[in-house]
Amino acid sequence: MKKIITCLCAVALLSSCATQMITKTPAEVKMMTTKQFESDQDLVFKSAISLLQSESYIVDRADKETGLINASKRIENKNANMQRALWGSSKDANTSKAMFYVEGINEAVTEVKITLYEGAESSRSGYWGQVNKDTKEQMIYEPQVYQAWFQSLQAEIERRKALGR
Repeated sequence: MKKIITCLCAVALLSSCATQMITKTPAEVKMMTTKQFESDQDLVFKSAISLLQSESYIVDRADKETGLINASKRIENKNANMQRALWGSSKDANTSKAMFYVEGINEAVTEVKITLYEGAESSRSGYWGQVNKDTKEQMIYEPQVYQAWFQSLQAEIERRKALGR
């Protein structure tokens, strides 16, 4: 009986430490990552590129015909080499990717879908001076993050409208 109780306690303890995955249905993800704007596709596309650049992203690819914009940002850890020398491992950089899909619904309405990823690059010292690199990346599932991006995009659209494009 003591063995069974001990096993049950061990299972309960270990299962409580397990990492929980964030799961959202496709409908929940679409609601969180998609918004419509009362502006033409051309203005929204230009506003999205301007917003990404103002957020220090590098626009890797922008195709007005398909409406796709891919951008990335990398923040280097200037102390990575010293950390790797002292502790054998280091976080080399934080990374971020943003993907926008800008689609004109009609002349006055444009739909934007944003997908955001965050990640990190790290490395650790291996045998004979070899450096092993590791990259981790995951989609952001926090609705408030997308809401902030959509608010910033709306502000940029309004700014450009006020300037006459």
